[in-house]
Amino acid sequence: MYTASIAHNEKTINKLYRTQYYTFGKTRIVLRFAAGLALIIICVASNLPLWVKGLLLLSGAWLVSSPDFPAQVMADKVLTSRKSSLPVMSYEFHGEFMKLTGEGSMNIDYQRFRVLIEDSEYFYMFISQDSACMIDKGTLTPNEPEKFAAFVMGKTGLTFRREKSLLAMNLQDLRNIFHE
Repeated sequence: MYTASIAHNEKTINKLYRTQYYTFGKTRIVLRFAAGLALIIICVASNLPLWVKGLLLLSGAWLVSSPDFPAQVMADKVLTSRKSSLPVMSYEFHGEFMKLTGEGSMNIDYQRFRVLIEDSEYFYMFISQDSACMIDKGTLTPNEPEKFAAFVMGKTGLTFRREKSLLAMNLQDLRNIFHE
């Protein structure tokens, strides 16, 4: 019914790990931000020596300004370990399963997928936190991303969603993070 692929490179690996981290690590992101903010408030509100305040401010600012640092570290480890042999994955979407080929071949039942994410360039289909299929929208055949998304949502019973950055979240989003 549909075919697609992805030729991984440094950009796609970074985007995959960042999306994975923002999808499954929201609690960690909020806790890092809160810890950084607490360090900054302690720095401002205390009468500690100037060098201690400097360390607190530096640490707090780093925690607040680098919410996806753990994802960058994971992506860098993968890129370093794989060097120049990044995978090229191909996908065939059939009525009852998806066929994945690249570094081997396997059929995946649609019911195994747990989370569907999309951004402007890619679809991400997560089986688990550590297992995802990343699909380049530009390689989709036929080139009907909306119909493809509807097909996958119908087969999986899930909905594609777009991840929000921490600054774009409202109180309801934050409550949902801790509820999940």
